[in-house]
Amino acid sequence: MSAVLVDPHPQQLTFVELDQALSRCMAAHPPEGTDLKMHPDANRMADLWAAMTIERSTSVPIADVDPRVLEAFQRWFLPA
Repeated sequence: MSAVLVDPHPQQLTFVELDQALSRCMAAHPPEGTDLKMHPDANRMADLWAAMTIERSTSVPIADVDPRVLEAFQRWFLPA
């Protein structure tokens, strides 16, 4: 059995990873109020999630991700 190597410094943020982090944040902090306001981290990730959905992107370069979005993602993503 071979060990799976995980790149400690990934060059890409995948849609699947972003979706998992956003879903985890939304489950912990569902939108609230009459205007269904999202948690700040969910709001940050949602813009990139929507852009990737519209563009049908499977990944984006980490270097192109807004640092605030990346910080929110890192708070909510749990690597497999």
